[in-house]
Amino acid sequence: VQLGEILFGKLGHKGGKKGKSGQYSTDVTVLEDLAGQGVEIARKVLDWRQLQKLKSTYTDTLQDQINSKTGRVHTSYSLAGAQTGRLASTDPNLQNIPIRTEIGRQIRDAFVAEPGNVILSADYSQIELRLAAHIADVGPLREAFEAGEDIHARTAQELYGEVNRDTRGRAKTINFSILYGISRWGLAKRLESTPEDAQALIDAYFKRFPGINSYIQETLESVRESGHTTTLFGRKCWFPRIKSGNGAERQGSERAAINAPIQGTSADIIKRAMVRMMPALAEAGLPNVKMLLQVHDELVFELPEGDVAAASKVIEAVMAGAAEPMVKLSVPLGVEIGTGPSWGAAH
Repeated sequence: VQLGEILFGKLGHKGGKKGKSGQYSTDVTVLEDLAGQGVEIARKVLDWRQLQKLKSTYTDTLQDQINSKTGRVHTSYSLAGAQTGRLASTDPNLQNIPIRTEIGRQIRDAFVAEPGNVILSADYSQIELRLAAHIADVGPLREAFEAGEDIHARTAQELYGEVNRDTRGRAKTINFSILYGISRWGLAKRLESTPEDAQALIDAYFKRFPGINSYIQETLESVRESGHTTTLFGRKCWFPRIKSGNGAERQGSERAAINAPIQGTSADIIKRAMVRMMPALAEAGLPNVKMLLQVHDELVFELPEGDVAAASKVIEAVMAGAAEPMVKLSVPLGVEIGTGPSWGAAH
C-alpha cells in the first residue's frame, strides 16, 4: 500500500493502476516497467524482493532442512505436481533456484561434493527448440541442429539477414517466445519495441518457418475439440478451460496448450533417461556414481573424480538416446556436461 502511494501518488510516476481494493498494484510487471523507464527506486525494490526471497527460501530455510544423520538436504519429487508432466520438487524446492543471476548462482555454489568427489551437471541443450523442429517439421531449424550450428544465429540470419550480438539476442528471445504462444504485446515488451514491430517479426517468423504456425493452429484446433494435448509418447495433458468465456483464462490455456506437447515430451524424455541411468552406470562398472537431482532439463550427479571421463560417456549416451526406440527424432538431442567441486561450478 505504502509503496504504491509513494511511487504513483507522492513521486507522480505514470502507469499506476488501482485494483478493486482502491490500492495501486506494485507487482513485478509494474515495477519492471518503471525500472525500464529508469526509476531507480523500482529497481532497488525488485532487487530487495529477490534477495528477500533467496534469503527466506534458501539461505535461512535450507540450513533448517539439513538431515542430522546425513548432513545433507533431501528434496521430495512429485510425479503429478506439474501440468505438463515435469517432476515437481518440494521441501525444499531445488528446481527454482535462479541461475541467470550472479546471486542465484552463489546459492548453487553452496551445494558441494564430498571430499574426493565432484559434482557433474548434464543438461539437455535447447531441447524444446529441438523438439519443436521435429514436431512441427521445421526444415531450416532441423538442418541447423543436425549441422551443430548456433540455432539463434541461424534464426537471426533468417529473420534479419545478418548476425550480430543484437540480432542474435533478439532471435533467441523470439525463438523461445513463439513456443509459448506469445502475443504481439508480450513480445513487444520483451524486445522493448512497439506491438506493430513485434507483430511484423511474428509474421516474418511464421513466413520463414511455416511449420511452427501450422503446429500452433493444429494444436489449438485439436485441444478445442478433444480437451487435451498429447506428447510424442502418448501422454495426455488436459485443458478444461480452453473454451472458457473468460478471455484471460482461455488465452492462458491456449498459450499453455501450445507449449504442452513440447515441454511434455521433454519431460517424458528425461524421465526415460533417469530410469535407464543407474543400470547403465552399473553395467559400465561405475557403481559409485550417484544421481542426485533432476532440474527440468538437467540431471545432477556426484561421483569420484577418477570416474568423470567414463561416466560422462555413459551419461551422455543414455540421455541422447532416451527417446528411442519408441520415438525416433529427426534432430539429435544435444547434451552439455560440466563438472566442478560444487553445483554452481559444474555449470
